[in-house]
Amino acid sequence: MVETIADFFDGLSNGQLWAGALVCALSASLVAFWLDRYQGWRRISWSEVYNGPINKHINHQPPPGMWEIHWQGRQISEGSLVMLEVRNSGVQTLEPEHFAAPLAFTFTGKRVVHFKVRDADEPLEATLRPQVRVPADAEPADDIRSGSGVGVRQATVRAPSGQADTIVLPAFTLNRRDWFRLLVLLEDDGAGSSAKPPKITADGKLKGGRVKRTAGRARRRWATAIVVTLVAALSLGSGVYANNESLKLDATCSQARRLTVTGSTAFSPLAHQVKEAYEEQCPETDVVLEANGSSKGLEELRSNTAAETIAMVDTVAGQEPEKGLDAHNVGVIVFAVVANQSLAQDLGTGQSLWDRGLTQEQLEQIFTGGGFHNEDGRLAETPVAVVRDYGSGTRDAFEARVTGGKGTTSAPACADGSTGVCSVSSTMELLDYVNRTKNAIGYAEADALPFFPNVRTVPLNSTPPTKENVLDGDYPFWASEILYTREGASGLTLNFLDFLRSRGVSKLLEGRGFLPCRELRDSKVAEMRCDGA
Repeated sequence: MVETIADFFDGLSNGQLWAGALVCALSASLVAFWLDRYQGWRRISWSEVYNGPINKHINHQPPPGMWEIHWQGRQISEGSLVMLEVRNSGVQTLEPEHFAAPLAFTFTGKRVVHFKVRDADEPLEATLRPQVRVPADAEPADDIRSGSGVGVRQATVRAPSGQADTIVLPAFTLNRRDWFRLLVLLEDDGAGSSAKPPKITADGKLKGGRVKRTAGRARRRWATAIVVTLVAALSLGSGVYANNESLKLDATCSQARRLTVTGSTAFSPLAHQVKEAYEEQCPETDVVLEANGSSKGLEELRSNTAAETIAMVDTVAGQEPEKGLDAHNVGVIVFAVVANQSLAQDLGTGQSLWDRGLTQEQLEQIFTGGGFHNEDGRLAETPVAVVRDYGSGTRDAFEARVTGGKGTTSAPACADGSTGVCSVSSTMELLDYVNRTKNAIGYAEADALPFFPNVRTVPLNSTPPTKENVLDGDYPFWASEILYTREGASGLTLNFLDFLRSRGVSKLLEGRGFLPCRELRDSKVAEMRCDGA
C-alpha cells in the first residue's frame, strides 16, 4: 500500500502531469464558481445515515442484552431504525413559498411508528415535530398548549391517509448549507421481512430546483463536489482508495466457534452491532452476548477459565485495573442525566431545566437522599431519583464523576408511588420508569432515549452531553470502556477485539454515544485518551 501511494506521487513530479493537474483544478474551480454565483439553484439533498433492523429475533427469541423499544405502551419487537440527513445543498435559503409540493419520505414494506427531528434549531424542530396522539388520561406536556381547555399540539407533520409507510413534512425554512436529521422508527407491515432494510424513496418539488438523493451525506452542493472529484482523481486518488479500504469490515476468523461477551449494559447495544457484523464476516462463529452489569461480567470471566470470554466494564479514571487480567481500552461511553419532562418549570428562554440544567452539587443532594432546595424554581416538584443497582458501571461512573464520590444510600426497588431514591437493574428499566413516572430523574447512556417521548436530557453545569464538550473536558459524565480478557488472549478472543477496534467498526458505531480511541487522541483530558491510540 505504501509503495503504491509513493509511486503515485512520484509520477506527479513529471512537469506535464503537474501542468495538467493545475489546468484541470483551475477549470473546475471556475465552473464551480459560475454554478455557485450565477445559477442560483435551489436543491434539497438527502441521504441515509443508518438503515437497519432493531431487535431482530433469532429462532423466534429476542437477542440478549438489547433494548425493549416501546411506543405509547406498545412494544416494537420486529422493526427498523432509519436515520436520514436532509440538507440545503443549493445556493439559496429555502423558504416555504419555494415548495411546489411538500417533501415526503416513503419506506416501502414498513409502517411508520414515529419519528423525531434531530440536529435542528428550535424553530425548525418545532415546525417539523410530528403529531402525536395524546392519551385521554395523559398529563399536559411542555409542548402542548392549552386553549379553551383543549390541548393542541403545535406540530403539523402527519402521515397521509392510507399511507402508513409515508411521512410528509410541511413547508419549512432552511438556510443555505444547513441540515437536519430524521430519526424514524418503523415496524414490519406484515407483507415483507423485517430483517430486510426498507427501500426509501423521496417525493417533493421545489420551484426552480429539485430534491435529490445522494450516495453519502450531502455535505456540499454538487458544484463543489465536481472540484473535489477532479482534484481527488488527480492528486489524492490513492489516499481515497487507502481510506476506503481501511473502512471495510474485514474480520479474521478463528477455529474456535463460540465467544461469550458479557458485562456492561451500557455498552451491550454497541457490542450487539459488532457481534452481528463479525458473525456476518465469520458465519461459523457464534458470539453470545450477555448484558448483566460490569461486575457480573468480571465474575463470569474469572469463573469460565476455559471458555473464550470477554468482560465489558465501564471504568472511571483512577480505578485500579483488575489483577490477573489483560485490560483493553476501546473508547469512552458518554452518559446523561435524564428526567421526565413534567419535572421542569417553564420559566422562559434560558431559564428552564432543559436549558440551564442542574449543578453537580444539586444532583448530589437529589441522589444521595439529602433533599434539594429548589431556590431558583426550575423544578416543578420534588424529584424521584432513580439509580442503578450496585455493581453497575453506569452507577459507578455517576457517583465518581458527578456526585463527587458520594454514593447513594440503600435504595428500594422502584415501584408506582415511589418517593425519594429508588433503584432499577438495567438502563432500559430506568428509562421506562422515568418515561412513565411524573417528576422522575435518573441517568443513562446519552444515545438511549430517542423513543421515550417523555424523557429529556438535563445539562450538567449548563453543559449538554455533546462529543465536543466531552473532548474539551467541559462535560464530566463519561466512563472508559475496558474489555477484559485472560492474560495473553489469542485466537477468537483477540480476533474479535481487533475487529472491534478497527476503523470500519468505529465508523459503524459513530454517533451512538461512544467515542472510539482514535477520536480521543486530541482530547484535552489526558486520562480519557487510550494508551497507544
